[in-house]
Amino acid sequence: MIELNLQRTWSEIFKYLSTNPNSLRIAELINRVPPCCWTFRFTFDGTGRTTVKIDCDHILSDNDALALLDGSLEEIFFADVLSLHQTGKYVTVDICKLLKNPPISNQTTLHNSLPKKTESLLILKGFGQSNTTPPEIQHAPTVRSYFLENTWLGSPDFADSEYYIRWIVFAEEYLIRPQNRYIDKLGAVDHFTTQVNLYNTNKVYIGQASFHTDSSLKKDEIYTTFGPFIPKKENWLIRNPKNPHWIVEIGGETLKRTTIQGRGASKLINELVDSIEDAQTLVTESDSFQDYEQKIQWKQQAKAADTLKKRQERVRQEPRVTFNGKPVMLVPSNENEVLVLLSKLEALNALPFYEFTLWEYTARAGIDAIASYQMREIDAPSMFVPIELEHHYESFLQHGHPHHQVNLVICWDFHNPEKILESNKYRQHNNWLFEYRNDQSFLIVLLSHIPNLQIDKELNNGQQA
Repeated sequence: MIELNLQRTWSEIFKYLSTNPNSLRIAELINRVPPCCWTFRFTFDGTGRTTVKIDCDHILSDNDALALLDGSLEEIFFADVLSLHQTGKYVTVDICKLLKNPPISNQTTLHNSLPKKTESLLILKGFGQSNTTPPEIQHAPTVRSYFLENTWLGSPDFADSEYYIRWIVFAEEYLIRPQNRYIDKLGAVDHFTTQVNLYNTNKVYIGQASFHTDSSLKKDEIYTTFGPFIPKKENWLIRNPKNPHWIVEIGGETLKRTTIQGRGASKLINELVDSIEDAQTLVTESDSFQDYEQKIQWKQQAKAADTLKKRQERVRQEPRVTFNGKPVMLVPSNENEVLVLLSKLEALNALPFYEFTLWEYTARAGIDAIASYQMREIDAPSMFVPIELEHHYESFLQHGHPHHQVNLVICWDFHNPEKILESNKYRQHNNWLFEYRNDQSFLIVLLSHIPNLQIDKELNNGQQA
C-alpha cells in the first residue's frame, strides 16, 4: 500500500473531469519522463468499456512511475480503475469510488494487487467513464497533430531522433514519429531564426530562447521542449502594430519541470515571461533582424511592383467601356467594378433613367445598396429602395437574396441570355431593361446594353483584342 499526495485535490479533479476533459491529453504523459518510445493500446473489455494500456521501452524507477500520477494531468484519472506497475507488484486505485464522494484532501492510497503476465506499465480501465469511445482518439491526423504540438515529439531537439509512438485503437495501429513542429508554422523561405540567452531579474542565466518569425505568422506562440507554454500574464510579449509575430522556444534545465507542473511556480513563470520580453527587444534591435526586415520589405515592394505591372498590362490590352466615344473604364470583371462603372455613369448623367441617385453601398449588410430613381418623367419616383449589384445577373439567383427585398438589380450582363429569354418569368422592356415576374417582381438593368455605351476592343497598337 502506497500513500500518494497529488498536486490537485480530488474535488478539483472531479470538477475538471465533470466539464469537458480532452481524452488526447493522456498523450502528454510522455512529457513526464525522459524521451523514449511509447505504446498506447486501446481495447474493449467484456462490458463495452474502453481499456487503455500504456507502456514505454524505458525501465522507470518507482518514483518516476508514481510521478505519472501526480494529479497535474487529470485525464489519467478519466477512468473507472487505474493500475500502475511497481517493482515486482501492481498498485491500483478505484477512481470511480473516489469521484463519487471526492475527499477534500489531495491524498490517495494505492492498494497492492496481483500482477498478470500481460499487464502493462499503466492501465486505465473504463477510460472515458462511459461506453462511448472518445472519437478524437480514433482520428489519426488529430492524434499526430496533438503529439507534435503538445509533447517533446514536436520539438526541433528531437526531430531527427529514432523515437516513436505506437497508437493502437482497436487493432488499427498508427506510428507517429518526431517532426519539427515549426515545419507547418513557418514558410519554407524568408523566415528568421536566432537564439538568445535568458536571464532573470538578478541577471542569473536561466536558459535559452529560439526566436522564429516570418510574414505568414498570425499570432505569437511560446513553446518549451514539451509543448505550448501558457504564461500567467495576459499579454506575454510586448506588442507593437509594426512588430512581427513570433514563435519562441525556450530551453533550460531549470524550466523543464515548471512548464509541466503549471502550478506553484508563478514566480518563475513570470520571471520567464519578463526575460523573454527583454530578449525580444534585443532580437528586434539586432543587426541581423534589421537586415532581415530590409530584405523582406524589398521583396514585398518588388512583388507590389510586379502586381502593378500586370495591372498596367491588363489596362493596355483588355476591352474598354466608352460612352459617346469617350473612354470610361475597362469592361467590368467583378461586382466591385460594376459599382465603379455605375458611379461613373451616374456622374456622366449617362444612365437611361429620368433621375438616379446612389445613396449608399455596403456589401456586408445583406442587400448591396440604397438608391432613388425615376425611370421616366411620367413615372412615380421610387425613393430609397434596395438595389443589388452583380457582375452577371445569374449570381443574384445563386446568392439566394430574398426577391421581395429587392426593387432593382443592376448588373453588367446576363451570363446566359438565351436561357433567360426562354423563361416565362422575364419580360423584356428593351435591350437594357428586363422585369422579373413571379410571386415577387423587380427590374433588371443591363449596363452593357444601355444607349450610347460601346465596348472598344481595339488595343492601343491597333491589334484586335
